[in-house]
Amino acid sequence: MTSCNRFINRLDRSPLWCAGFVLLLFVLLPNLALGEGSVFTVHDQMDESMMNYVLTARHPGKDVIPEMLGGINASGLAPSAVLFVPLYRMMPPFYAFLCTYGLMILCGYLGMYFAVKELTDSSILACILSGIFCMLPLYPVYGLSQMGIPLILYAFLCLWKKKHIVLALGLTILFGLTSHLVYTGYVVLGLWLPALLSARKKGRWCGVGFVLLLLTYVLSNLSLISEILLGRTLTGQPCYVSHREEMVNGAMPFWKTVGDVFLHSAQHAPSCHEGLVLPVLILLIAGGVFYKKLDDKAAGRYRLALGGMAALFLIAVFYGICKSGPVTAWKNSVTGFLHYFQMERFYWLYPAGWYLEFALCFSVWWTASGKRRLLQGAVLVLLLLPTVRTVLYAPGSGFYMNVNQKNNGSGITGYISWESYYAEDLMTQIEKAIGRDMGTYRVAHLGISPAPSLMHGFYTVDGYSNNYPLAYKHAFRKVIAAELDKAPETAVYFDTWGNRCYLFNSQTGNYWMLGKGNGVVYEGLEFDMTALAGLGCEYLFSGGEIADAGRMGLEYMGYFETEDSYWGIWLYKLAQNGENG
Repeated sequence: MTSCNRFINRLDRSPLWCAGFVLLLFVLLPNLALGEGSVFTVHDQMDESMMNYVLTARHPGKDVIPEMLGGINASGLAPSAVLFVPLYRMMPPFYAFLCTYGLMILCGYLGMYFAVKELTDSSILACILSGIFCMLPLYPVYGLSQMGIPLILYAFLCLWKKKHIVLALGLTILFGLTSHLVYTGYVVLGLWLPALLSARKKGRWCGVGFVLLLLTYVLSNLSLISEILLGRTLTGQPCYVSHREEMVNGAMPFWKTVGDVFLHSAQHAPSCHEGLVLPVLILLIAGGVFYKKLDDKAAGRYRLALGGMAALFLIAVFYGICKSGPVTAWKNSVTGFLHYFQMERFYWLYPAGWYLEFALCFSVWWTASGKRRLLQGAVLVLLLLPTVRTVLYAPGSGFYMNVNQKNNGSGITGYISWESYYAEDLMTQIEKAIGRDMGTYRVAHLGISPAPSLMHGFYTVDGYSNNYPLAYKHAFRKVIAAELDKAPETAVYFDTWGNRCYLFNSQTGNYWMLGKGNGVVYEGLEFDMTALAGLGCEYLFSGGEIADAGRMGLEYMGYFETEDSYWGIWLYKLAQNGENG
């Protein structure tokens, strides 16, 4: 054995998990340099889920959050990771978010490292794959719902093998407090239970872990569980009928959907695994050809890899079944939880599942011989290079976007920074122009997101929520009904989904990102201003000038923008009687 092979073998047995802290600093360095000039994904994160943390932190323990949609039940703004909410109470939202981002990266790295190390006994494989995994463009607002899957797997393996019991139980509680029951919590519990039942007496500690995770989810989701099972809030009040009752589940072609998910994953679960599919299949085929020559450990890992590939394929098949015509038709025919529950979210396991699968497949050859380490290392690098490139340059890659932003600025990149999106200076100007306590009036938004206003402290009649009263949706629809009649596609978007309760219209449709300098001029809008005033709205923030504001009973109060703001906002005041002019 050459000295190089000896060095690599020694390195492969070394504790390389400390590299995660170096990688964390490396990834966050552009954010630390940019501060609030940092760039993060806006869609479904800064414009929605961020509000779940910020507004919940402002009103700890309250059943109703007063700022949004005229006052919304707290369960409609439930954050994915309840353990992160105190951060938003202790520090400004940007720094709280950056902390959660850092914790997500670190937990993702350490979880994948120890899970791969436990499965393959290779520190090098663990270090490389955990480094790639933790840089996937997953949403920090979802906590550890995806990035924490390897962590809970490691905890399960420790409990199964009866080692590091206290640590494993602690990690189980951590996962329960930093992930959401309806995202991946039910998936983890659903996979844990049959493993537990098959173990019987041998899985005593696994049973303790299962019960502990279940209790953690129950205690952190009491309100949600009470509403689903009992139809009542924790205070005993009857629950409102959710707007989700009107959601229409759309069917998708079965085999095309299965193929797309298997090769590319699906919404909000960017696994960037396209470059891993062929190497994994080749390694599995080669393993089958040489199976009889494998030692017991390698053969065991190969069988586990086969099971992993079967699971990944079945997840895609299950997604296709859930989106098939018969299933969606059945879901549309029932009411309640089964009507809108997204059972297909097993695919959220893909970001972790594919990297664990590759680790198992490659470990069969990595551990088969210690005499060709340089060749094995070269093959490993070649197989992973396409995936590394995809991860670094993927849409939503935090590291790439912020390095690009630091080097070139928004004028070149076109990125929307935290500072420009939430536009605190701009919102302060508008608050001063109105000159009233923000809690005494409500505002609406035309062509722009309500999120910056909510972040600043304005009270809105519009908003983005996946669970608010159906009665409010109907009341809000009266405001935009005439405009939806002129825009059938936008009407379908609002009526069959409805999470975005915005002032959709026939001119800009369901677009809500009108930036300054867009040139949009609204004219001839047929909003029911009486209905809008009836929701408590007194001011309108518009992303475009309203040419005939007087006809609509609107008083122009000025145009506002700042150098750093993404938005340029026309401010209008509704006539006191709310009638069209």
